[in-house]
Amino acid sequence: MKKNESYQNNKNINNIRAQIPERCRMGFQRYTVVAGDTIEKIAKRFNVTVDFLIAENPHIQDPDKIFPGDVLCVPVQPKPGEPRIPESCPLGFNRYTVKVGDTVSKIAQGIGVPVDLIVVNNLHIPDPNVIFPGDVLCVPVPLKFPSCTILNPVNPAMTIVLGSAMVQKIPPNEHQLTIAGINLPSPSSLGDFDGYDGFVGIPGIGGYGFSLSRCPSQFFSLWIGSITLFPLLSVGDQIYVIPSNSKTGQTGRPILSGVLK
Repeated sequence: MKKNESYQNNKNINNIRAQIPERCRMGFQRYTVVAGDTIEKIAKRFNVTVDFLIAENPHIQDPDKIFPGDVLCVPVQPKPGEPRIPESCPLGFNRYTVKVGDTVSKIAQGIGVPVDLIVVNNLHIPDPNVIFPGDVLCVPVPLKFPSCTILNPVNPAMTIVLGSAMVQKIPPNEHQLTIAGINLPSPSSLGDFDGYDGFVGIPGIGGYGFSLSRCPSQFFSLWIGSITLFPLLSVGDQIYVIPSNSKTGQTGRPILSGVLK
């Protein structure tokens, strides 16, 4: 009876269809599981955490059950002693060389930014939980507060249009961005719009938009608004003022732009 059960189990395993990913993302390669492999062993071999390896291989139904012939996506390994260096860094980011004792969390805390902001701008590091001395990271340049930026018209013909952006640090640990536009034309003159939005673009994250309010004035048109963010803002972030429609959510092309300094 035991012999028959063993035969049946082996037969079932042999009939299992190999688990193979459709593709592996850039910086990763395919690894075919061999007899004796476990997720833990493979993670250690490729210098990543088990959780990271599992997250990168969602096609594996049960990480505790992998079989010879299954294929995993694993990071391409640098040559021994060869640091991992990005081809380039986004605007407003500097290169930082990892030292002994460093972690991504420690580096992020040291410059006052979220860990995610460093992770998404360092895709050459497959697992941010595993970094080595000599590795090079792109890290954002922190702002000096208050940070003030002039916004200039995108269309040079708008000679009297001007704007400004100011970032302040507010307790407990947030950034407040205030955007103002002066002498802005009536939004309706630019299309089907009834107002203006402020927008900040953040590398690797995307951006945040918020409405500007019109302040009554008999001398000029003034639009102003603010947004409070977790400390995501850094040098090089793009600032825009764009026409918008409060009912449809439609937005137009920027009429003012600038860069945080």
